[in-house]
Amino acid sequence: MTATAVRLHYLDRVRVLLTVLVVLHHVALTYGSFALWYFHEPSMGTPSPPGEWDRLLDLFLLLNQTYFMGLFFLISAYLVPGSYDRKGGRRFLADRMIRLGIPLILVVFAVVPLAKLPSYRMRNARAPAPYLDFYLRELEQGPGWFLVTLLAFVAAYTAIRALGPAPRQRSATALRARTIIGFAVLLAVLGIAWRVLLPGVHIPVLQLPVPEYLPQYVCMFTAGLIAYRRGWLATISAHATGWGFAVAALAVVTLLPLALGGADASGDRLLLTRVAHGLFDGVYCVGMSLGILGLFSRRFAGAPTPVGRFMSANAYAVYVLHAGVLVVVSVAISGLPAGALTKFVLATALSLPLCWVVAAIVRTAPVGRLVL
Repeated sequence: MTATAVRLHYLDRVRVLLTVLVVLHHVALTYGSFALWYFHEPSMGTPSPPGEWDRLLDLFLLLNQTYFMGLFFLISAYLVPGSYDRKGGRRFLADRMIRLGIPLILVVFAVVPLAKLPSYRMRNARAPAPYLDFYLRELEQGPGWFLVTLLAFVAAYTAIRALGPAPRQRSATALRARTIIGFAVLLAVLGIAWRVLLPGVHIPVLQLPVPEYLPQYVCMFTAGLIAYRRGWLATISAHATGWGFAVAALAVVTLLPLALGGADASGDRLLLTRVAHGLFDGVYCVGMSLGILGLFSRRFAGAPTPVGRFMSANAYAVYVLHAGVLVVVSVAISGLPAGALTKFVLATALSLPLCWVVAAIVRTAPVGRLVL
């Protein structure tokens, strides 16, 4: 059997998990220390009572950021070669433009402006201004950065395929330890180089929230393309799965303290911090990605249940629409006298099912089902 003939149901479940993590990530931004979300309660809403466990949200954000979008790019890339082979270059690229471009327009012109309404209300209370001026000035990609970046990667893949010979079909091969270690080293080296040589550099057009992860995203997307041809995602062993999680845990204990220990550092200490952070990013990303893929490939490989099909079918729409849903929920519970961790749990419990319900409703429209 060729590598391209295998249908991996478990990847749909991993995609659902990653979508849930995206929602949780932004819920954590709502109540954590980083004021990087459209509604940040510590600075915009009713201040919540302080809690000694609230810093867990910041730790979750740091660990989550290190791997979950990279794994999203890997899975997205895994689906690219087969689609290109079936459709040909022009039709494939046109379909991707529709599938990614129209949701991006929806995010920029509808979802993000809805999510920014609390910010407008605050600014308007201090200095009244027409909403149209605010709307036009504040247009941005928001979570749509992933769609823009993925579209850029897909366009590059299409151009390379158009210029070169068709890839050879291969039989499924085992994912070897030396391949995994080599890839982790590559991610670490590129991550260190970026943090040391290009600190603080922003990428125009893509608007990455954390530009330091661009090398990781490129490598993970490329790995997904190669994994499809060689059948690697169907051959992850239980042994490799356990090692993946173990290495990720070890990186948290040994490398993360060094990476976070130089907030006010300079000179050699700052250099050590950046090297440790780049090394941690590479090791933790590979460890967590390998662990999750291996776990799901062994435990959740069967045909989907009706609930599973519902979750998977609407996961992409949840990604596109979740920002507006989350902000509505967060504003609704902002007056509750509870700590940040309690509100994180409550907002998560309310937002996740509501996101899937809203996504399913939007997808009942013909256009919604076509692009989402």
